[in-house]
Amino acid sequence: MMNIFARLKSAVSQRQLKFDILSSFFVLQFITAFFIAFYMYSCEKEILINFSDKMMADLSEFKTHVISDHFTDVQKAIALASESFEHSDEAAITNQNLIDTLVEILSQYPYIESVYIGTESGVFFQANSLEEGKTYRTVPDKLLPRHAVISIRVTDRASKIPNEIWYYLDKTNRIIDKETLPESEITYNHKERPWYIKAIDTQAKLWTDIYVFNTTNVPGITAATPIFSGSSEALIGVIGANIPLSSVSTILKTTTIKGLSTIINKKGEIVADPTGSNMAKILHNKSEAHLIRLDEIADKLQSTGFKDYIATQKNRFVFDYNNAKYMASYSEFDKSLVDGWLFSIIVPLDSLIGVEKETQEKGLLFAILLLLGSTCIVSYLARRISRPINALAQQADKITNFDMSTTSEVHSGILEIQHLQSSISRMQRSISSFGKFVPKSLVKKLIDKGIDVKIGGKSRHLTILFTDIANFTGISETYPPEKLMLHLSAYFEEMTNIIIKENGTIDKYIGDAIMSFWGAPHADQNHALHACKAALLCQRRLVDLNREWIFDKKPALNTRIGIHSGDVIVGNLGSFERMNYTILGDSVNLAARLEGTNKNYGTLIIISHATYKHIENFAIVRPLDIVAVKGKNEGVHIYELVALHGTNPLVLPTEEQLNFCAKFTKAFQLYLDQRWDEAIAAFKELRLRYPEDLPCSLYIERCEQFAQTPPPKDWDGINRLTKK
Repeated sequence: MMNIFARLKSAVSQRQLKFDILSSFFVLQFITAFFIAFYMYSCEKEILINFSDKMMADLSEFKTHVISDHFTDVQKAIALASESFEHSDEAAITNQNLIDTLVEILSQYPYIESVYIGTESGVFFQANSLEEGKTYRTVPDKLLPRHAVISIRVTDRASKIPNEIWYYLDKTNRIIDKETLPESEITYNHKERPWYIKAIDTQAKLWTDIYVFNTTNVPGITAATPIFSGSSEALIGVIGANIPLSSVSTILKTTTIKGLSTIINKKGEIVADPTGSNMAKILHNKSEAHLIRLDEIADKLQSTGFKDYIATQKNRFVFDYNNAKYMASYSEFDKSLVDGWLFSIIVPLDSLIGVEKETQEKGLLFAILLLLGSTCIVSYLARRISRPINALAQQADKITNFDMSTTSEVHSGILEIQHLQSSISRMQRSISSFGKFVPKSLVKKLIDKGIDVKIGGKSRHLTILFTDIANFTGISETYPPEKLMLHLSAYFEEMTNIIIKENGTIDKYIGDAIMSFWGAPHADQNHALHACKAALLCQRRLVDLNREWIFDKKPALNTRIGIHSGDVIVGNLGSFERMNYTILGDSVNLAARLEGTNKNYGTLIIISHATYKHIENFAIVRPLDIVAVKGKNEGVHIYELVALHGTNPLVLPTEEQLNFCAKFTKAFQLYLDQRWDEAIAAFKELRLRYPEDLPCSLYIERCEQFAQTPPPKDWDGINRLTKK
């Protein structure tokens, strides 16, 4: 009996590695398969449906808010415009302020078809955006000037003989042509239109029902606001803005869930759908619109869901159609905007929970197959693992020139580990003897194996970002060094996390500065957009951090950022002993100079024109200058990065930022056009609103100097910087 136990103990203490691997893997696979099966069948279908219901509710709420926000923005814009209207005789083509205001509304809200003013005196003043290829109204075969982007329609019924004149403006709101309609073609009377009648009757801002626009003969709705005289508060007219139903359909195209999304009214009529195929039909008299009903569509899926909604009055529910289950969601819009509109989305239930159901079935089958096949697979793997370990022990036996500190022996019941330990012991004795004759560092260098990293680089087009803390020298002189190191480390941690999260590569930390780049080592088609997004998020995060630091009596750290996109050399640079993955080139130097250029303009983020070209579809910027940095003669257009569209809600622009950038851009163009007096007036108007804005004061001073002493004829607008 003792002999049996002795043999058993010997077998356990000297068992092969593949036995341990095989048994361990088998147990783990069994436990894993058991818990996968248990979890799959413990998840009830109701949980998945509840999740789908919440997802549908969130999507519906988001969509209704998006569309409602569009409508609210339009109402605010025309209400603001109405407050600047004092007298009915201001509705004239000579009123440049009125033209600028209406054109600005069209540019800010591209989903508006036209914006107009109708007065009680009989004048109708309308601004329309022109599409390419438009023709004259009196000569339909003749194209309008290619520079014409805005049309102004002025209809005057106050005079004895009604007249209607169409003016065509370029992008600077300058009249480049006009035409007068014959008296026989002047049929439009704004006082007979529903938007005017309803606004006059209610004397309150409103949205009309769906009707056909006179100018374009398309169906839509109008936001109308009555205009009162500023002095007498008498009603002098109505201002309105047209939104075609096609613009509402465009918003629906961004729905991310696969399904049918539609805007309908409570009569079951289609207001808008993403395809635009079920848009309202224009009746023969071209003044009324017929809305398509859901039950008029060949596919009865939506009409079936709507009937269930009317019957149950539930906002979200599951219903059957053609032997399939669907989830429907209906959300009402704000009644103060559009009364009776519903956002409807219908999604196949299988598209929401079908994947999870299929995953359950496949997961169970996979677990069973994995459990059955694990013995053969793991047995094979165990043999594959044990053989290399024995081979490693044999190779280690030959290494007799590697110096290693004496370590205690590892005791193990696994036979292969015992063999390896024996080989290591012999290797240590060899090193101890051989190390007396050969330098140990040379031996280590000969034995080490790894990836062969070579010195060299290649040309790549990247985006480079430099940061630097303003007045860091002053902070370091007044703050204890130990605390400053911790404070700076916390700052680096926050900035680095944002840069890395936005796919950036940290090159190095230079004192209190960070150098990073996008587009290497991994290619990134949106490298400029990611860099600019990271810069805005860093500044946004610093606002919160500085608030905390100031509360904790720590110094605030304000960072300036420079960004440039260009060609650089990227790769491993240095010596064969020590290398660094970095970038070199003029583009790097320019990015660093742009960071310092912030000091001249009191800004936080400056980007070059090269970077702006990459992100112009997303960026909200204002032009700062054309500069030649120190050591360069060529001028570079630079911009202050203010915000970004379509990337992250934290960096979206505000209305105030959009207005400010648009007005500053116009003023800057006047400066480049050498229209000094107009530029001074524009910049002074901005400075009244933003007295601490340094660029406004800077350009007022420049323009005043140039007004007194004009620049040479070959003036290129370049500001040559003398400091880094």
